[in-house]
Amino acid sequence: MNIKLHMNPTQQILLERGMQQGGPAQRHMTHEVRRFSDSYVPFKNGPLKETAIEQVARIIYPQPYADIQYRTNKGNGLRGKEWDRRMMADHGDDVVDSVANFVGGRRE
Repeated sequence: MNIKLHMNPTQQILLERGMQQGGPAQRHMTHEVRRFSDSYVPFKNGPLKETAIEQVARIIYPQPYADIQYRTNKGNGLRGKEWDRRMMADHGDDVVDSVANFVGGRRE
């Protein structure tokens, strides 16, 4: 018995699911990281959190004090230093689930 399997090229499969580099899935993941990180970003008056800029594959916090806050903020509740790393430790599965759902898949 011979079985032939015909598959679309990898790039076509990725394109159909929005998973090409810089595509909709990447932008969705960046947005989800920012959304879940929101409650972890230090907040006194709001500019650090509220001026974040989402690019395709990164989030920029343009305030001049952002770097020092990222490295040294003592924190208050969830808010504090290294907010992205701490958020991923708490919500990494949620981010993965959201992206998997966006592309029509599921987390294994």
